[in-house]
Amino acid sequence: MDTLLRFLAALAVGAAGGALFWSIHAPLPWVLGSMAACAVASVAGLPIQASAATRRPMAAVIGVVLGSSFGPHLLPQARDWIIPLAALPFFLATAALLCVTYFRKVAKFDPVTAYFAGMPGGIAEMVVMGAERGADERAIGLIHGARIFLVVFILPFLIRLDHAPVATSAVTPVTGDVASWPLLFWGLGCALLGLLIGRLLRLPAWHLVGPLAVSAAVHMSGLADFRIPGWALAAAQVGLGATMGCRFVGLTLKELLRILALAAGSTAILLAVTFAWAAGIGTLAGVDPVLLTLAYSPGGLAEMSMVALSLALEPGVVVIHHLTRVILVLIGAPLGFASMGRKSGAD
Repeated sequence: MDTLLRFLAALAVGAAGGALFWSIHAPLPWVLGSMAACAVASVAGLPIQASAATRRPMAAVIGVVLGSSFGPHLLPQARDWIIPLAALPFFLATAALLCVTYFRKVAKFDPVTAYFAGMPGGIAEMVVMGAERGADERAIGLIHGARIFLVVFILPFLIRLDHAPVATSAVTPVTGDVASWPLLFWGLGCALLGLLIGRLLRLPAWHLVGPLAVSAAVHMSGLADFRIPGWALAAAQVGLGATMGCRFVGLTLKELLRILALAAGSTAILLAVTFAWAAGIGTLAGVDPVLLTLAYSPGGLAEMSMVALSLALEPGVVVIHHLTRVILVLIGAPLGFASMGRKSGAD
C-alpha cells in the first residue's frame, strides 16, 4: 500500500512538472517536465517512488502509439535504411570504445565496471551482465540512468534549435476525445496481447516492444487505424518521466551531482559521435540527419521515438534502429568482454 501511495505521489509531482513545461512550450513537455520534477523531488527526499513494474503499463501505451505510426508507407522507404543500419555496428563500436576508455581513464572505474558502464545498451541488461562478471552494478545502473536522463533532457532542445516540426503523412496526430468502445477494444487488446507475447518471447524491452509489434501489425495489415487519445498519451508520458526521475531516489545532492558529472562526460562523447555519424551517414544515404540523430542517439527507445513523434518525423525508423542497437549490444557486449579477458590473460 505504501508503495502505491508513493507511486501516486510521484505521478502527481510528475503531472505538475509536465504542466509547467507544457505552459512554457518546452519540447516533449509531459516527459521532460515529469522527469525533472521527480528528479528534484527524489533528491529533496519527498516520499515518491516508481519501479520497473510501475513503468510497464505506461510503456505499453506508448508502444501502442508508436505501433500506430507504422503503415504500408514505410515499406517503400526500407531501402533508405540499408546504409544507416549497416553503419550502426561501427557506430556502436566507436561509441563504446570511447566511453569505456573515458570511464577507465577519467572516472577511474575498475575495468569491468568501466566496460559495462560504457556500453551503449539498456540499463537492465548492462546491470545484469556487469553484476554477473563482478562489476559495481549500482554504479552501472546510475551511470546509464543519468546518461539517458541527460540525453532525453538535452537532445529535444538542441534539435528544436535547428528543426521545426513539419507535417507529414507518415504520422497522424495523436489526438482524440474520450475513448470509444472500438478504440478501447483495439488499444487495450494490442497492449494486453503485446505484453503477453513480449513476455513469452523474452523480447528486449518486452513491455514496450510487444505492444508496439502488435499495434504495428494491426495498422500495417489494415485491420484497424485507431489512434490513442492525446490525454492517454500525455498520462503515459508523465508516468514514463516519473519513473526516470525516481531513479535518483535515495541519493544525496552531492552523490547526484557526482553521478551527473561523470555521466555528462560520457554523454558529451556520445552526442558528439552521434551528431558526426548522423551528418555523415545522412549525407551518404540521403536521409534526414535529424531523424538519424534520434535513431543513433544514446537515449532510450521510447523516449527518442516520442521525440520523433513530437517533431512529426518517422518514429518507425527510430524504433527499428534502436531495436537493432539493443540486439547488437546484447550480442556484442559479452563477446567483446570475453575477447578482452582473453587478451588480458595472454598478457
